[in-house]
Parts: sequence; C-alpha cells; structure tokens
Amino acid sequence: MLVEIRDGIYLTTPDEHFFQEMVRADLSLAKSVRLSLDKRDYDALLVQSVLGHAQEGHRHFHNKAKFPDATLSDIIIAAGLNLDAVKQQRQDKIDEVREWIELAKQGKVDRLLVKGRPLLGVEMLKDEVVDPEYVFRGMIQAGLMDNYEWRQNTVAHYNAKTIDDDELVIGGGTSIVLDKEKLIEWKPFAIDELAHGEATAELWKELRDQRIITDTSNPHAEVVYVRKKKGLGTSDDTAFILAGELYKSAGKVAARSAFWGAFIVDGVDTYDKCVQNPLEGGYDELIGRELKKDFPGLVPKETVYQLIYYSAKGNSGYVVSSSHKRLIEFQEMARPQLPTLQQHLHFMETGKGPEGSFKVGFERQSGSNFYSRVRRRVECLQKELEV
Repeated sequence: MLVEIRDGIYLTTPDEHFFQEMVRADLSLAKSVRLSLDKRDYDALLVQSVLGHAQEGHRHFHNKAKFPDATLSDIIIAAGLNLDAVKQQRQDKIDEVREWIELAKQGKVDRLLVKGRPLLGVEMLKDEVVDPEYVFRGMIQAGLMDNYEWRQNTVAHYNAKTIDDDELVIGGGTSIVLDKEKLIEWKPFAIDELAHGEATAELWKELRDQRIITDTSNPHAEVVYVRKKKGLGTSDDTAFILAGELYKSAGKVAARSAFWGAFIVDGVDTYDKCVQNPLEGGYDELIGRELKKDFPGLVPKETVYQLIYYSAKGNSGYVVSSSHKRLIEFQEMARPQLPTLQQHLHFMETGKGPEGSFKVGFERQSGSNFYSRVRRRVECLQKELEV
C-alpha cells in the first residue's frame, strides 16, 4: 500500500495506482524530447529521469508528491514495462561496450560500433573514426574519477586546495547491492538517507549485521548509492572536455577519442544502476580498473588526479554535471542545434561555445557561464602540463 509519511512524501509499492499514474505521466513528458538515440532505447534510459523526478519531486511530481524510497525497478514496473526485458536491454548496452574493448585490444575496430550498432545506442557515434588507444585513455580516467579513494587521493595530491587556494572538498561514495525489502524494514527513507548522508563504520556494520547487503541472487536486490563523504562531486561535462584536452598534443583524432572514451564509460555508469547482473562499485569502475591493469603505463595516476581535480564542481566557480540523457539531448535553443555533448566537443576543439540560449544540466547553468569557468580550468591544467 501507499503510505503518506509527511507533507506529500510517500513510501510506495510499485503496483500502487496513484504511483503508476504519476510515473506514466512523467515518462510521457520525458519522451517528448529529441535525443541522439534509437527510439527503441528511449524507455530504458528515460525511466532513470523519471526516478530522479519521483525522488526529488520534480517535473510531473512537482507540488504533488515525492517518493524518496523509489528505485528504478519500481519505476519500470509502474510504467507498465517488462522489468526483466528492460534490465536485459540495459545490460546489453554495457556488454557491448565490454565487447568493443576486447575487439579494440585485438586491433579489430576503429569505429565505436559493435555489430554495426553505435555503443550505448548513441547515434552521434556512428561515423566517428577513433584511435582505440586514446579511447582507452579516456575510459580509464572516467572509470576511476567516481571512485571514492581516487577522489580523496586527488584532494591529498593537491594539498586540499582549489586553484584559488581555498579549501578543496570532493564528496563521493559507492554503489552497493542491497535487499530493498530489508532496507525499508530497517529504516523508512533509508535509500534517501544513504545517498545524502555520510556512511560511518557503524552504519556499514549494521547493514551487514541486518543482512541488508546482499548479492544478485536475491530477488529483492537493488543497486543503491551510499555516500561516504558529503560535498560536491565532479562535473561529467567538464571531465569529458578535459579528457580531450589532455591529449590535444597527440592530434585531433587522439583528443576526440579520449573525449568519447570518457563519455562512453560515464554512460555505462548510467545504465548499470538497473541490470540483470548488478555489480558493487559499478561497471564503470570495473572497466577503468581492468584497463589500468592491462595497460599500466597508459594513464599515470597523476593524469587521473588532474582530471578529477579540474573537473571538481567546487574548484573555483561551480560547474554543473549533466545526466546521460541531457548530454545526448538536442538543444533546440542553441545555434547550431546539436546535442549538449557535441557542443562540448566543439568547445574542446575550438574554445568556443554555441550561440543562442544554451543551458547546461538540470540546473540550467548558462552556457557562457559554464564555458568561461571550464576555460579557466583548462588554462590552469595547461600551465600544470607545461611545468
């Protein structure tokens, strides 16, 4: 049953009629946008947008209800979609990226395609010719940038100081596989609290003692984000630009390849939140670790630190981070009318943003403001590379 806890905030079950109506209306709104994505893949991606709206009370949920305990599985079921089919569709996206990596190791690919399909189903990748070595470099950096330990090592490496010499804090956490039923029994709103709180050793012990931490054989298994440290994280948008910037000296194809590699692994981090074979820590980190192990000298640890440091949201002027959906969404008010990601690629190559009313991320940061702040970070990175 659906239980109101306080002021329009609810605990839900996925078959609740009210919850279904809200989810389906919000998904319908979400599908009105134009994405650089095969239409057959829209539902599998956009349910993630609906989840954010449900948890935070945005879009169709605004001033009506919040569902902070909702999971992607709840959203998929409420939307009337087949949960196993959607999980498999999302898993397939990740498996194709990993298949591409194996083909690239053997020197069999120079495009971001598997069986003629672009990775992640992103259509703008269809005709891109790449250098796999530099795709790997971007993948390693993006695969490690969300890792909590790498973030804290970055803070230590830069003496916990921003480029303005203020205190630098980078928040973060990890994804773990939990039994949702036991989690909600243990504490209402636990999913929301785990995501926004700060996990202690006592909390980890209790999650284990209550057998809330589980594995993929559990039918109630869900991937849940647990925050280890409060604070702003990193900007994916900025990280892609920096990944390309780091390899400009190797040529245009190298820089673009690193840019796309970072984007692809970040996309994996989107899809792995609800798949047939969920993985603690996420597939993005797995890809980063595996490639780092296979090619230990390809990306020095200092280069990973540089990417994390200069893409930190709070490092001298706040910069936003876009969802995967917003990155591949066409920007109708910008000139030219390209997806956000291609606007970033153009900026990386030319130093110029689009004309028109271009906004970045859910927070709608103006393009001029975003790019001016990224430009300063790029300039500081270039000075560091010259030393």
